Amino acid sequence: MSGTYILRKGKARLSDLADGNGAFGYPGDYPGRIYYVNNITGSANNTGLSWGDPFAQVSQAITASETYRAAYSGTTNDYVRNIIYVQGTGTMYTYLTALPNYTDVIGIGADPRGNGAGIVVIGSNGAYDGATGSGGSTDMRGTNWYNIQFVTGNGATYAFHAPVAYRCIWENCTFGTGDSAAAAPLGGLYIESGSGVTIRNCSTVQNKYANVTALKVGNSGGNFSQCLVEDNVFYGSTAGIVNSAYLCNETVFRNNFIYGATYGVQDTSTESTLAGNAWYVDNRICSAASNGFAITNNGTLRCVGNQCNEAGTTVWEDGI
Repeated sequence: MSGTYILRKGKARLSDLADGNGAFGYPGDYPGRIYYVNNITGSANNTGLSWGDPFAQVSQAITASETYRAAYSGTTNDYVRNIIYVQGTGTMYTYLTALPNYTDVIGIGADPRGNGAGIVVIGSNGAYDGATGSGGSTDMRGTNWYNIQFVTGNGATYAFHAPVAYRCIWENCTFGTGDSAAAAPLGGLYIESGSGVTIRNCSTVQNKYANVTALKVGNSGGNFSQCLVEDNVFYGSTAGIVNSAYLCNETVFRNNFIYGATYGVQDTSTESTLAGNAWYVDNRICSAASNGFAITNNGTLRCVGNQCNEAGTTVWEDGI
């Protein structure tokens, strides 16, 4: 079954997605293209359509993928999906200023925790977000990221900054700083406005500095609805998770380990109705201060089965 989707509990295993052999489970003559990236053997002048002719940078594959998707049928109502395979090497891939749509971006290499050779690392040790959409369309729709480390190294940047993320997945990815980072970044993953997002089995990394905030979602004008955040490890020097979204309809944070020196979880949503709030279920939360679990609205109703350690004292939900 190599090269095909093998379903486990209704979803494809990462190992099946990332076999990288080019036979990945497109049914029949599905028109989606597969692109290949290797920053050691690749070139911007290559086609990117095989391991023997790869692009050198992920950004080159994104440009080719977006061009192909737009040109395939000439209609914006035909959402052809592509795949980008990225080879893990000993060299960081250049930071991204434009993000793909309807694409699986899959790192082929070592697990993205740590800073050793063989990890697919995308980002910058300086004054750039590791990945963001600010240089192109700010929307990212239907894009899934697997087995990649995103890094940044500046006090005003994020390892991954998504202005808009709809129906996207981050799985087995890490967010933090490289070992040559200039300063601690603002945060790991920041999604300003999201819907239908899944963040699973991800973590922060501190190759040189800790993120100020590990995960930040939403802002005064951005929602974070129908999202699932599960099985992650988030560590922030100030906050583990900051949820500033206005609406979080049917969003669930579950089974995460979360640490923040000032706030473990800080949910400042101004939405007062329970239906519009996020749910926190079975998380383990730590804070060096007395704000491990700081929920503005409906905290006692939407926080279920969490354990919180504040300043060395273990409390349960009644400590919110």
